[in-house]
Amino acid sequence: MAATPGDELFQAVIRDHFRRPRNRGPLDAPATSGHAHNPFCGDTVRIWARVEGGRIAEVTFDGRGCAISQAAASMLTTLMKGKRLDSVDFLRRAFTDGLAPDGPALPRELGDLRALAGVKRFPSRVRCAVMPFDALEEALGRE
Repeated sequence: MAATPGDELFQAVIRDHFRRPRNRGPLDAPATSGHAHNPFCGDTVRIWARVEGGRIAEVTFDGRGCAISQAAASMLTTLMKGKRLDSVDFLRRAFTDGLAPDGPALPRELGDLRALAGVKRFPSRVRCAVMPFDALEEALGRE
């Protein structure tokens, strides 16, 4: 299967977030954290969040693993900074629905996370892409 120009652009976005991660490193207290692990490949992600006035004021991550899991964490933290807590469920659902085999296109509201749309062709890698959302949910006390 030949790559399309869109695929190449998405791959470049993923590589950029993997090589130059945004928001990497723990937050100082007061902050909460959540952890996610993929036992199939060994990837791990920890997300730290500070909530103020119903918004995610700060959010960072650290972890180890493949380009997909680490880029997804970088993209997620970039997207979520400043978002209202009530938008987290919508964004997670839109992302996971869009990664289903026959799922809809990922909406514009997902920002750079849309670069991971091609992961749906590799079901074993979908967990790598979704894992940062699991860590965020735990950090927000919403497991």
